[in-house]
Amino acid sequence: MTGRALQEGVTIALQALRQSKLRTGLTILGVGIGVLVVVAMASVIQGVNRSFSVLVEASGANTFYVTRYYGVEMSTGLDEEGPTWRRRPPIPARFARSLEALSTVANSYASADLGWMDATLSAEGNETDASILAVPSDYMQTDAGDIVAGRFYTKVEEEAGRPVAVIDSSAARDLFAPLDAVGRPFRIGDQSFTVVGVYKHPPNLFAALGDSRVFVPFNTGKKYLMKDYRWISFADLVWITVVAKPVVSMAESIDQVTGRLRGLRGLNPGEEDNFDIVTQESMLEIWNQLTAVLFTVMFALSSVGLMVGGIGVIAVMVVSVTERTREIGIRKALGATRRDVLWQFLVEAVTLTTVGGAFGLAAGGLIAWVLNSFTPVPAVIPLWSILLAVAAAAFTGIVFGLFPAVRASRLDPVAALRYE
Repeated sequence: MTGRALQEGVTIALQALRQSKLRTGLTILGVGIGVLVVVAMASVIQGVNRSFSVLVEASGANTFYVTRYYGVEMSTGLDEEGPTWRRRPPIPARFARSLEALSTVANSYASADLGWMDATLSAEGNETDASILAVPSDYMQTDAGDIVAGRFYTKVEEEAGRPVAVIDSSAARDLFAPLDAVGRPFRIGDQSFTVVGVYKHPPNLFAALGDSRVFVPFNTGKKYLMKDYRWISFADLVWITVVAKPVVSMAESIDQVTGRLRGLRGLNPGEEDNFDIVTQESMLEIWNQLTAVLFTVMFALSSVGLMVGGIGVIAVMVVSVTERTREIGIRKALGATRRDVLWQFLVEAVTLTTVGGAFGLAAGGLIAWVLNSFTPVPAVIPLWSILLAVAAAAFTGIVFGLFPAVRASRLDPVAALRYE
């Protein structure tokens, strides 16, 4: 009986779609939009998360970082003490040598992110914007990119603070194409540099969407590029990359590094650390917190679409009940129970919203395919979004179809048979 009622309800709903295309089409449009938003946004978030994971893991599973402060800190600007990172002392670059001497550490070096600077590269009448990193000569040990022309600068050039640089292939093309960039001079602001190598990013969304990148020796960045910024010191920008030996566990290396840093800072037992140890897991955790905000927005937008579709379901099903009042009376006269009638109209409502969900899934899948094929965004549709979309569409039909279904089931068969 239930299977037959299910089949009957689906058949009636599909007939209603064919007979009242405009009315039912507008009804399922809202549901389709809600499902489309879920699938499209989920595919983008999934693809971006995957790209970020690949980017983080590219440095190596045994790599972690020492920073002055790491995390998302909300501030109203009224705090007299200022943000946490300002209250903590900078990380001196000399700490890297001390950490490298530890038995669990294979390599340790200091770097500085100068990407916040308004850096314009210029050469031979051409200009391009770029983000600058001041890194040591052995930086490429923890980077997944490649040097496709020339070389990386040497330790001698780094220690001497020579004005040499490695630029990425995008900057090389913008400044020197079709000529070879290696050996040619260019300027960062008013400071002249010489290109010693060309760097190619690993395939990644963030590299494709970001600015061009320039690597300069650590001492060179400190010597030449901070002259016009008196409000912040080079030391404020330093972090330390630590590569643990493969024969030891990350936890053991982190514990040893933490102990050495506390000693270098002069912290007493019981005092809170005034530095942060950043692992790949903690970076992914912060990133997931940020993308959770996008997921919340996605849920809110899809809920609006489903709400609009649900209101349409009520309207369509109320009209359907009114139009088929005599039919309901005949069915009850022939022995149909209130449960049978309720089930029939609920199935009809769920069928309408599920059809809308199917259209939304198809449209969302098409959008994900276009993004993945023709843009740098690696959109990937996760299985959970498909299941969630189908469940949400069906749930909308149940919730908003319940009132018309209950109304139909409560009709008096005698009054229904007299209805014209």
